[in-house]
Amino acid sequence: MKSRRKAHRTSPNADKGRSRSVPLLWLGAILVLTFAVYIPSLDNGFTNWDDNPYVTENPLLAHPNVQAILTTPLEGNYHPLTILSLALNYRISGLDPASYHWLSLLLHLANTALVFLFLWALTGGRFWTTVATSLFFGIHPMHVESVAWIAERKDVLFAFFYLLGMIAYLKYLDRRQIVWLGLALLAFVLSAASKPAAVVFPLTLLAIDYYRRRPFSLSMLGEKVPFFAVSLVCGLLTLKAQQFVGAVANPHLWSPLQKLLIASYGTVMYVIKLFVPVRLSALYPYPNMQGKGMGPEFYLALVALAVLLPTIVYLCRRNRAVLFGLAFFFINVVLVLQFFTVGQAVMADRYTYLPYIGLLFALAWWLDERPATGGAPIRPLVAGSLVLLFPLSLFQTWARCDVWQNSETLWNDTIQKYPEAVPAYSGRGLVKVSRGDLAGAEADYSRAIALNPRYRDAYINRAIAYFKMHEYEKSVADRRRATELEPNNPGNYKEFGSIGEAFQQLGRNDSAYAYFNRAIELHPGFAEARNNRGIIKMSGGDLVGAVADFSEVIALNPRYRAAYANRAIAYTTTREYEKSIADSRRAVELEPRNPNNYLEYGSIGAAFQRLNRNDSAYVAFDRAIGLNPGYPEGLNNRGVMKVWRGDLAGAVADFSRAIAASPGYRDAYANRAIAYVKMHEYEKSKADRRRALELAKGARN
Repeated sequence: MKSRRKAHRTSPNADKGRSRSVPLLWLGAILVLTFAVYIPSLDNGFTNWDDNPYVTENPLLAHPNVQAILTTPLEGNYHPLTILSLALNYRISGLDPASYHWLSLLLHLANTALVFLFLWALTGGRFWTTVATSLFFGIHPMHVESVAWIAERKDVLFAFFYLLGMIAYLKYLDRRQIVWLGLALLAFVLSAASKPAAVVFPLTLLAIDYYRRRPFSLSMLGEKVPFFAVSLVCGLLTLKAQQFVGAVANPHLWSPLQKLLIASYGTVMYVIKLFVPVRLSALYPYPNMQGKGMGPEFYLALVALAVLLPTIVYLCRRNRAVLFGLAFFFINVVLVLQFFTVGQAVMADRYTYLPYIGLLFALAWWLDERPATGGAPIRPLVAGSLVLLFPLSLFQTWARCDVWQNSETLWNDTIQKYPEAVPAYSGRGLVKVSRGDLAGAEADYSRAIALNPRYRDAYINRAIAYFKMHEYEKSVADRRRATELEPNNPGNYKEFGSIGEAFQQLGRNDSAYAYFNRAIELHPGFAEARNNRGIIKMSGGDLVGAVADFSEVIALNPRYRAAYANRAIAYTTTREYEKSIADSRRAVELEPRNPNNYLEYGSIGAAFQRLNRNDSAYVAFDRAIGLNPGYPEGLNNRGVMKVWRGDLAGAVADFSRAIAASPGYRDAYANRAIAYVKMHEYEKSKADRRRALELAKGARN
């Protein structure tokens, strides 16, 4: 027994006969296998679950500004390094998802290698413990979410620096050179800048100290002070960012007992899914508490944890490796056990990305410590479970990569497994909207609201669907309900702006104006609301006020095309034709492929007409018609230019095309009547004049 204990000391130099050289062949095999099972992820696209704000609709990527990236929180998180990595992908491939998936997978492969190197250094070259832990870290299906989900780039990136930091800390312990402690601190800062979950890094260092049998001392604690300082700053920044966007749920939603039950359930399920990774899902919804209490599974989880955890700790009290593994797991999972009720799910696959290193290490060490036939009878059962887990992991990881192929496959899978997963219906509804199935989208949003009448996002998304269906009253009602549910939500300015747009469509400009004002009061930099308010001012004859609003929009966003186009119209009305021409031209320059540019050329032509620069006007109308051959106003105005040039036949042709495009277009009849007079076709002229008068009377009535 004495020799056995000596052979399995937890010192890095525990076994003098064990090779200290890293088995690169084994490491290479693990990396090749990991890459192979993740191949399907490389063909995946974006999803509508956070990929929009992180990539496809992120202005920080389209117009990268390092200072803005370093100072702007995103989706309730402060993780500038993650955004910089996504900006790199955008620079490489724009919105082609391939490079994003490649980089995420490469980071996962790097992390798998770092796990191998970390454990090899930690254990002094304990072969099977290192190989087994690294292998399952690489191929376990619970990690697919962190790798295949582009918006979760923060997981693989923060883990990369976290692991580097731990390796540097081991170097510091072995060599006692302060430079390694400094490198560990730098890696920690980079990890925290990738994902705030890194704040527990100093506790992980203390766990390593325990494993390495470092005697407790003030100097040992003192060297951790800079690490805890970074954690404090990171924690405060994260709390502020999450409260700003409402990512932290209402702290009164769950009682302390319910939070304990949910945390216990999450912990037990993470352990179970380590061995049995089935029914994996993007969302594991909270229990539906409508008229019911917590389910029995939550109480069973609490009892199981209360009994098993102390038992395991007691039985392994002399095994520092197992205790270190358990400590590593709990340290890195505690912040997401829903004691703080963050997010919309009771648990999440991505939350296991780093913590599973601890559980896998504890299991691998325990199995590697003595032959499976000796000691506890449960040992062969656990070993057999891990053997079966290997092919299951290969199959499930490949399959989960396919689930993340696109938004539709993702949400269909979630709803199939968890029909009560409210956000999944909202996500699938967005897919249906994108392909024009508005009725199907409305049904999904209504289902989400039926499951959770307080789910704000579903009201907002259903309001969008109603707007597209021209059911503006329903759209207004849903937007109002969204603001009532969270009256202090800082994003409510968007809802007020959208309510204003719906009222515009209903012709209720006074109500629209009031809501645009409310939106601007909440967010003075809300360009869309200012632009729309300017349109209302212009329609009401307040041209000075309209120009002021459009000019403010342009000051906020010099690339806001619609503001230039609208200000051009206002300038034409105020007879400031040169300014109108300049604004219309700028609108075209900003979006040269915009399908509405024919309107800008029409506006330019009309302004040139007023300036008596008829040749320039003709060219502008010609370009407008080239972009839209059925543009009635452009055809009519070019016809007027042809009359001026003496091309009467061409003028009649243009007026006739304008009438064909818009049979109620009075001006085209009146102008064609003039052309017919010049051509001595008096009967035709008389008929056109009569039709023009009829249309004029109809307009007055």
